[in-house]
Amino acid sequence: MIVNDDLKFISSTAELKNLPIEALDVEADKIRRFLIEKISTTGGHIGANLSVIELTIALHYVFDSPVDKIIFDTGHQGYTHKLITGRRESFNSLNTYKGMSRFIAREESEHDIIDASHAGTSISLATGIATALKNKKSEQYTVAIIGDGSLVEGMAFEALNFGSVDKNSKLIIVVNDNEMAIAPSVGGIRQLTTGVDWYKKSQHFFESLGYNYISVPNGHRSEEIVLALNQAKSLGHATVVHVKTEKGKGLACAATHPYKMHFSMPFDAVSGLGASPTVSGKTFAVIFAEMLAALMALDPQINVITPATPYASSLDNLSTQFPERVIDVGMAEQHAVGMACGMALEGLKPVVCMQTTFMQRAFDQLLHDACYMNLPITVLGVRAGFAGYDGSTHHGIYDIPYLKSFPNMQLEYPINSIEAQRLLEKRLDNPIGPMIILHPYEPLSIPEPESGIIQHGMSVAAIGKDGFVICLGNTLAKAWELKSLLAKLGKTFGIICVQSIKPFPSKEILELLVSGMDIITIEESILAGGFGSLLLESFSDADVNFRVFRSGVTDRFIRPGSKQECSDEAGITAQQIIMQIQQRWTGYLEDL
Repeated sequence: MIVNDDLKFISSTAELKNLPIEALDVEADKIRRFLIEKISTTGGHIGANLSVIELTIALHYVFDSPVDKIIFDTGHQGYTHKLITGRRESFNSLNTYKGMSRFIAREESEHDIIDASHAGTSISLATGIATALKNKKSEQYTVAIIGDGSLVEGMAFEALNFGSVDKNSKLIIVVNDNEMAIAPSVGGIRQLTTGVDWYKKSQHFFESLGYNYISVPNGHRSEEIVLALNQAKSLGHATVVHVKTEKGKGLACAATHPYKMHFSMPFDAVSGLGASPTVSGKTFAVIFAEMLAALMALDPQINVITPATPYASSLDNLSTQFPERVIDVGMAEQHAVGMACGMALEGLKPVVCMQTTFMQRAFDQLLHDACYMNLPITVLGVRAGFAGYDGSTHHGIYDIPYLKSFPNMQLEYPINSIEAQRLLEKRLDNPIGPMIILHPYEPLSIPEPESGIIQHGMSVAAIGKDGFVICLGNTLAKAWELKSLLAKLGKTFGIICVQSIKPFPSKEILELLVSGMDIITIEESILAGGFGSLLLESFSDADVNFRVFRSGVTDRFIRPGSKQECSDEAGITAQQIIMQIQQRWTGYLEDL
C-alpha cells in the first residue's frame, strides 16, 4: 500500500484545542486512515490504536497535557497521542532499532508521563501522581487510561481499591472497554461490562467502590467523550469514565481476526494478507505446541494455562483441539501460576505457557506456592533472551538470576528443537517438582547449529585443547562463530552447550577440563547472578581455579531490536568478545 504522507491533520495540542468540537470526528477519520496506511507498512499495534482515536482526541481536547497528567496503561495504544503531540515523522522509524517506541516513552516527549509496556500499572502510578499534586496544592488533573483487559491485573485491582479513598482527589480513571485484552477478555470483568445491562452493573460496581461513574456507550463519537470528561472534571472527586470502543475500528480485516489485529507484522490493509502477531517461521513455541497436542491426545491429565497471550505460545490450534483443557485466564500471571498449583495438588499435569517478559509478575507464586510446596507444575517460558522490538523490559534477560535461586526449582533451556520435544515428553510423563523450560523468540535456524549428543544435562559440541566456550541453546550459534575467530588467532576451543541450568552439571563440566584451560561463557542474560556466575560458583565449590571470561548483559537495560542489534548494544557479538578478551587477557591472542 502507498502511504499518503500528505494527509493533513492536527499535529499539536494547540491546533487541536483551536478546533470546534464538531470537527473532532473529521480529524479522527484522517488519523484512522493514516494509522491504517502507515502501520500496515511498518507493522505495529494496530488494533488497540484504532480503538482509542476519538478517546485520545477528546482527552487532549479537554485536558492540558503535560500539565495535566495523561497516563496510558501498557502504552501500546498511544499512537494517536504521539501524533497529536508532534511525532508524525517518527512513525517512519517504528519497529526499527532506536526508532519510535511501540509504547509510551519519556525520552520521546514531555507528554509521555511514564515509561509503559506492561499492563495494569496506570492506576497505581496515577494515584501516586494525584497524591503528589495535591500535596503541592496543584489544581491539575491526573487521568489513567486502562483497558478492560488490563483491569483484571492484580496491581490494577489493588489500585482500584485504594483510588477512591481520597474524596478530594483530582483522579479520573478512563476505562477503554473493547471487550478484548490481546485475545477476547474473560472472566468476571467481562461479565460486568457486557450484556444489555452492562451500564447498570458497571455503575453499581464502581460506585460501590466509592467512585463517581459516567458512561459513554459509543466511544467513537468525540463530542460525547468530551462532554463526559468535562463532567468528570466538574465532580471534584475520583471518577470512572467508562468508554465503549471497538478494537480494530475501521480496519475491515480486523473484524474477523481472533485478536482484532492486536499487533501485526506488515500486512495488506485490504485483504489482511501477511497479518501475523509474531515472527514468521518455525519457532520453539510452535515445536512445543505441536508436542503438547500429541501428548494431550494421549494424557487427559495435561492441562494448559495462558495469561492472555495464546499467540506468543502458538496455542491457537491447540485451543481449538482441546477447548476445555487450554485455558486463557486473562492478563493475570499470578493467578495463572496459582491456578496451576491448585491443579497439581489434585493430580493434574498443568503447563503454564507464558512470556518470560511477564513471568516476574508471578515471582511470589513461583516461590511461595510452586517451589515451597514442590508442586509438579511446568512453565514453558517463551522470549527468553533478546525479544525483538517491544519495550526494553520485554527482553527475557532477567529470569535466570532469580529463578535459579528458588529451592526445588528445575530450570532448563533446550539445546535444539529435537531435545525440546524429548524434554517435554519426558517431563510430562512423570512430572516431579516445579520446572521452567525457557526458549527463545526468534525462528529456528535451518539447519540448527551442531550441538552434539546431550548427556547429563549438557552436550559437547566440539573438543578443544586450549579451553571451552560454554553456552546455552540460544547462544550456540554465537559459540561456533567465536570458536572460528579464536581458531584464526591460534587457539583451539571446544564448545559445551548446557541444557540443565538447575540442577547444573558441575561435575560433568569439571571432568572435561584440564589444568591451564581457559573458559568463555556466553549468555543473553544479565551477568549478575546469571549463567556464567553458576560456573564460577561451581569452580569455587570444587576449589579449582580456571581463568574465566563471562560475556553477557551488564547492569543495564537493552533497547528493543533484533538479536544482532541487541547483541551489538550489549557488547556480546563474537567479534566484540574477541576484542574484550584481548583487553582483559593481555598478550593472550595474536593481533587481529
